[in-house]
Amino acid sequence: MGIGQGRVAIVTGSTSGIGAEIALRLGEAGARVAVTGRDETRGREVVHEIARTGGEAVFFAHELGEAGTPDRLVEETVSAFGGWTYW
Repeated sequence: MGIGQGRVAIVTGSTSGIGAEIALRLGEAGARVAVTGRDETRGREVVHEIARTGGEAVFFAHELGEAGTPDRLVEETVSAFGGWTYW
């Protein structure tokens, strides 16, 4: 079983750079990944790349600085993937 197997990960700022790499690696390791950021096009590209390698991911467009956004992000992730195990 891989490090991510059976787990859900929320990776903020994962539409580019280090965040995207973390999301890709977690997807490859078997985690179901919530890709988040402001750029929907880039977010969907990361989701596509995770799926291409056999992983499962969804994209949520969010600005984390807005009030209530972290709570909404968790709610959407739980809705998409079900519960999770803390790392």
